[in-house]
Amino acid sequence: MTTVNCIILDDEPKNVQLLSNMLAQHCPQLKLLATETNAKKGIALIQELQPQLLFLDIEMPHLNGFDTLRQLEPVNFEVIFVTAYGKYAVEAFEHHAAGYVTKPVNTEKLIAAVNNAIQRIEQKNINKNLFSLLEQNTRQATPDKIPLSTSNGLLFVKISDIMYCESSGNYTHFHLSDEKKIVVSRQLGEYEKLLPENNFTRVHDKYIINLNYIKEYIKGSGGEVLLENGKEIPVASRRKEDFLARFEKWIRRRG
Repeated sequence: MTTVNCIILDDEPKNVQLLSNMLAQHCPQLKLLATETNAKKGIALIQELQPQLLFLDIEMPHLNGFDTLRQLEPVNFEVIFVTAYGKYAVEAFEHHAAGYVTKPVNTEKLIAAVNNAIQRIEQKNINKNLFSLLEQNTRQATPDKIPLSTSNGLLFVKISDIMYCESSGNYTHFHLSDEKKIVVSRQLGEYEKLLPENNFTRVHDKYIINLNYIKEYIKGSGGEVLLENGKEIPVASRRKEDFLARFEKWIRRRG
């Protein structure tokens, strides 16, 4: 049985005690590391203890639950919101919450949310281990495909089909040649290590492009790259020299 470390952050001591009792009684997989009723102190506690799962209230004084998460970015743990209000559900799932449980807490809904969080944690661990193995293998040989960690698991995509990658906080958007877009829960820098340098280059903090899909380079301070699908990608001025050098080498190889 997987043991998952968790923390409860709720400004109402009675709610903290009630939830703690419910978890102890119905969720033996969880190990409660600590509880906190002050959001600011909770941030420090989370940073110190590094839980795998956080039970988080939304309406709290000084900092609400969403502001708390923003101060903890990048968020590398699962979150179950426990709140008296149903109106925040959409925003909660925009934060990729593993669960949204309204007060008074229903036991079955709590157990379902916890099971979902544990499943996501286990899948992340599997993906992380496999990703690390693939990263090691990539250094030894150029692969034809790359693993993308989606919410359903690992999706293997042909490297030649990737037009460009776009960073969005803790997530990376892969834009493919068939106009499909795949969102993965890993940062852009991690994929920069896996993509072959011969064909891919980082032209901006937010973008990695596939040189095979460049249609035009537009001069400027850093300039812009126009891709075959019409997308204009900015080139950061500090990356311009490296980009042009890589592009020149790419052209020579193609010649």
